[in-house]
Amino acid sequence: MFIEEIKLKSKNNTNIFVVSTDKGVFDLHSDIIVKYGIVKGEFEQEKFFAAKQESDELVAINVAMKYLSNKVKTEKQIKDYLYKKEFTKPIVESVLTKLKEYKVVDDKTYAEMYLRSNPNFSKRKAEQKLSSLGIKKELSNSLINDIDDYQSCLNNAQKFMRNKVMDNKTKEKLVRRLMYLGYNWDVIKNVLNNFNIEIEE
Repeated sequence: MFIEEIKLKSKNNTNIFVVSTDKGVFDLHSDIIVKYGIVKGEFEQEKFFAAKQESDELVAINVAMKYLSNKVKTEKQIKDYLYKKEFTKPIVESVLTKLKEYKVVDDKTYAEMYLRSNPNFSKRKAEQKLSSLGIKKELSNSLINDIDDYQSCLNNAQKFMRNKVMDNKTKEKLVRRLMYLGYNWDVIKNVLNNFNIEIEE
């Protein structure tokens, strides 16, 4: 293949160069250009596309690390973000593999931290939240087994009732709130017994 021109893509990003060839126009990271010795003129095609692959991975890793800089993310969140940035599936999968190898991404650690920061989730609510974050069901199930639905339901009921007077309207709102939070009927009834609240089936 023949490399016709190499120029900086943007003054705001001095790491990415646009490489024009007789096979198309490609973005390459400056580190990869130096590593592979890419210059104008004839260049081995197979070597060029190996460089392109490595460049895409390097750029994707940099994008992922910037995305991770403010807050820990799950595999799914990173994957969705990289797809949004139009990286290909092989690049995204390769980047995730590397991030997991270096423990930059760890869904188990993320899920444990998430549940610790939300101690009053019901098992059902916790499962729904973890699922929405892309946590695999097997991992989710192993973590939510430690949740005490009765205790967390009681905590939520006490929080709801703070500075409130119990009457029929408040009782109905409390029941709806606890049902919304994912507690089953038996747990709710047991908790309401602590408040000496009679409830109809």
